[in-house]
Amino acid sequence: MNEVFKFNNCSSVNCCLGHRQRLKKKFLLSPKSFLDYEILEMLLFGIFSRKDTKTIAKNLIQKFGTLKAVIFASEQEIKKIPGLGESTAVFFKLLRETFARLSLQPLKEEPIIASNIHVIEYYRNLLSMERKEQFRVMFINNKNKLIAEEQLQQGTVDQTPIYPREVIQRALEHGASAIILVHNHPSGSPYPSKEDIIATKNLSSVVQRINLKLLDHIIIAENSNYSFAEHNLL
Repeated sequence: MNEVFKFNNCSSVNCCLGHRQRLKKKFLLSPKSFLDYEILEMLLFGIFSRKDTKTIAKNLIQKFGTLKAVIFASEQEIKKIPGLGESTAVFFKLLRETFARLSLQPLKEEPIIASNIHVIEYYRNLLSMERKEQFRVMFINNKNKLIAEEQLQQGTVDQTPIYPREVIQRALEHGASAIILVHNHPSGSPYPSKEDIIATKNLSSVVQRINLKLLDHIIIAENSNYSFAEHNLL
């Protein structure tokens, strides 16, 4: 491991700067032609002013497999790598937060409906690489506009409890007319478990008593997703 992540300092400052300038010009001319490690190499310029970020980028891609997996690696995973530390972990977390906010913006500007493509995009950016299950809720008003989005629970790698009382309490506090439930499956399978189906039906029955609509329950996996509404399971 230490050998794989042996980072090289630029032997010449001018050489290092020259390489970076050439890479920037190449990117401006043809960004689509860049390989993933080259994108990562440039992203790391701001963190490593005198190190060979090409080597770092290639090593990170080799370890985690994809550019997305690198950026979504946990703080603990990044800090375990010799030569990397808090600055790199913070930078990747900043990128993730940027992605999440950009994908959330359309949801603030248009009506929310079940299986909305922007809903899926937002949660894929937010949850697809998470190592533990999260249970999240979108709170929607009577004009189908997003009021708030919250994480209500976090569980283990394969289970997150759903508490109807907490969902109803937060919905009432927000003055919501409808909700969308979302949770992730770190296992990689988007299909609901028997427990997921039972918990969703129970919650649907409870919220109907207070005229709160359950529009959808979406499960996010690393490369796919599942909609309860699309499969008539609500």
